[in-house]
Amino acid sequence: MTRQPGSGSADNLRHWPGLIAVSCLLLAGAGCAARWDEMLSRERDWSYITGFGKPDPLVVIRDNPSGDRKAQALCELREPLKHGGDAQKQDIYLKVLGETATKDPQPLCRLTAIRCLGNYKDPRAARVLEGVIEQQHHLFANQENNVMVRTEALVALEKIHDPDSKGRFIVIARGPGPTVVASLKDRYETQDERIVAIRALGKYREQDSRDALVHVLKTERDVALRDRALAALEESTGKKWPAQREAWQRQDVQPLPGESLIQRVTGLK
Repeated sequence: MTRQPGSGSADNLRHWPGLIAVSCLLLAGAGCAARWDEMLSRERDWSYITGFGKPDPLVVIRDNPSGDRKAQALCELREPLKHGGDAQKQDIYLKVLGETATKDPQPLCRLTAIRCLGNYKDPRAARVLEGVIEQQHHLFANQENNVMVRTEALVALEKIHDPDSKGRFIVIARGPGPTVVASLKDRYETQDERIVAIRALGKYREQDSRDALVHVLKTERDVALRDRALAALEESTGKKWPAQREAWQRQDVQPLPGESLIQRVTGLK
């Protein structure tokens, strides 16, 4: 049978729905955001765009001592014991992430490793993050990078919710505010760290964490810190508490009737 002129175009069009479906599957597998980042990257690699044939992240980290590709590989070091892996791989991943989080010369790679550790439930990840917070060596020349790394480590530590990290959050939450002569930048840095610590204490149910939150409500004048402490106390106790600073100057502060903000949002009793 003789093909009519133009029928080839029609045949091609009939294939488009299938091609679109395959493209959608590739996008879903690789992740749209990551796919576009890769396509726009100077290091464009089709194995990353399609998700097929991607190299082992440990090999990428070994062969790329710095740069975006190393940070991308660090993101893929998901906790093995939570994803069907074994204890040996768990040890290797923690070692790589720990060394990167504390020693890598690139802020991007260090921050990526810290965020990845925040998704681990292994207590060793919490210990690494605590080491980052206390770190005195391998610091960046730019102080802003050091502050960013420390704050990110606190956020990751909050996410892990390790019981042994509670004391650190209590110390930071109860800590003094910036000095009178501190710059505005230093004030914001101190406040950011205390806000993270206060928020983290809301996830603990022990009395010492609640006492730290009450201390903030009794002594702190900063509205942002007080609001965060109130929300954390309501999350910890499941009760509604007075917001006015004057109410917390009394010795016998009692919870208020009605649902707390957390209960209203989550529906929990």
